[in-house]
Amino acid sequence: MNLRSSGTHHFRSLIPVDPSRVWTALTDGQETGRYLHGLAAESSWCRDAPIQFRVAGIQPECPSVLVGRVLCAQPSRRLSYLLRSGPQDPSTYLTWQLRTCPGGSTVHLHVDRAEWTDTDEEAEDTWLPVLAALQTLLAGEGSPRW
Repeated sequence: MNLRSSGTHHFRSLIPVDPSRVWTALTDGQETGRYLHGLAAESSWCRDAPIQFRVAGIQPECPSVLVGRVLCAQPSRRLSYLLRSGPQDPSTYLTWQLRTCPGGSTVHLHVDRAEWTDTDEEAEDTWLPVLAALQTLLAGEGSPRW
């Protein structure tokens, strides 16, 4: 589902695992590479910590494809960060909000591209596959209780 207001795109998904398991998938570079368009995210995941996004499977000494910074990290609840392809490029702000619900976790993804506004279709083409791949990655680990 995509809800849009004031240049921000909102997506929501139900994933049949506990929020702590979703958190691990959001912060483990080996797992991010499996759903985040092949990008392995590396960070300490503490507030203000840098993030490097590399093509999954590429050696750490290879340059980052994207860089970012952690804005908020509340384990199993909320992860916010910005990412961009270079220091002069516009930032994309991502916020993942997690909450327990019947059947697992509700995952809210808020995407804001401050410098320009994607159309609904462009945002959906980029972020719906990310949520679908995250859901597929984790769905085999839990069974829905609804």
